[in-house]
Amino acid sequence: RRMPSRLLSAACLAATAALPVSAAADIPEGFQGRALLALADGAMLASGYIDGRLGPREPDLLRVIPLDGTGHTDLPVSNSVATWPNVLALSPDQRYAIITEPFAQPAPEAQVFSEIERGRQITVVDLADPSAPRIVQSIEAPSSPAAVDVHPDGRVVAVTLPFTGQIALYPFTDGQLGEPAIQDLGLDDLNGSFVPEIKWRPDGRFAAVTLGGAGRAAFYRFTDGRLEPWGEPMHTAPLPGKGAWTADGRHFIVTTITATGDMAQVGYGQNASLFAVFAFDETDTPDSPPRRANDRSTEYASAPIQHARVAHVPGGLGYVENFVQSPDGRFVIGLNMVASWLPIGHPGRSPHSELTLFRFDGETGRLSPLQTVRLDDTILPQGIAFDAAGDRLMVSSFQHDDRPGGSISFWRLREAADGTAELVADGQPIAAPRGVHFLATVR
Repeated sequence: RRMPSRLLSAACLAATAALPVSAAADIPEGFQGRALLALADGAMLASGYIDGRLGPREPDLLRVIPLDGTGHTDLPVSNSVATWPNVLALSPDQRYAIITEPFAQPAPEAQVFSEIERGRQITVVDLADPSAPRIVQSIEAPSSPAAVDVHPDGRVVAVTLPFTGQIALYPFTDGQLGEPAIQDLGLDDLNGSFVPEIKWRPDGRFAAVTLGGAGRAAFYRFTDGRLEPWGEPMHTAPLPGKGAWTADGRHFIVTTITATGDMAQVGYGQNASLFAVFAFDETDTPDSPPRRANDRSTEYASAPIQHARVAHVPGGLGYVENFVQSPDGRFVIGLNMVASWLPIGHPGRSPHSELTLFRFDGETGRLSPLQTVRLDDTILPQGIAFDAAGDRLMVSSFQHDDRPGGSISFWRLREAADGTAELVADGQPIAAPRGVHFLATVR
């Protein structure tokens, strides 16, 4: 039932022109940037992960909110919450947003999530004028796409094809994606593994992926237009997903939700999500001398590439699927949906979500918890983003129990003279479409 790519592009472009611009959102004063982006899945309900039921049908959309008060625009961009929160990436010059569609639009008669087919669409949006954003390309991926990230030079877009265990590398020029180079993971016994994440290292020389079912993080060197495995994959806790490099490229941080077993279990708010921090070795020269090992071997020879897991820290009781780093690298903030997304009346449901503030040591990779903030009236929060200045941030609520739609709340990262830090609420939440699940700031 899917239209050819050229017809799909024309339909999206025509639909974009027909959408009106509505009144300006009440963003707290001091939030810096050119625009806010909010991605919404109009089919899912938060409780659909448990009972499978879809909600009253609303459109999938990308909401673009300029920070100059000129109003917001909703673009019809197909997307899905039913994966990790990494389905939108901005180009380094902040002009383009690229969005993937892990699961397609449900048929009008669909009632449950299992009736939704896997998606294929990748959409490019031009944000040169945030008050008049435009869909400039919509193509079909070789198979269902998920995580997306743009190379620091802006000329290559990496997309994971999670269900086939592959990576697609698209050339990107003037807002247009070219024909992709598709490659397998190149890892012994791990090809075909679900691939929920890919992230370019800030210098563009390397990339990292997470392997959800295999419980691994793997590193690659980017050379001659291909990704080549770099060192051995590193173990994480079960179900790693979202990952991010530190700004200096020395560490890679991964969140794991550790849940296993039947999705109807009641213990979601009782299992700790874990952050794993890996020290990345960019050289292939052994750094350690030969030595006796404690495994009864007579000697130990250092591997040429020695990544190391330097921290494994609880992120919170529940589901920490997303996190952000402050632009200066000194803080990490985990976003914990706890068990807020379970159906009302479910014995494991929590009435709240949480933010947890950590201090990050760039030398050792240590994460030290500083504060946990309770988020009442916040359900299935997956979107979190700093503003351009790096001292304010926003958090999404997928929906609410007592009113229609979702919302976006705002927070300040406040530091005291004695070196302590805390998160404090900043203004009032603003209304958002039901299903809002990804946020970004256009700098």
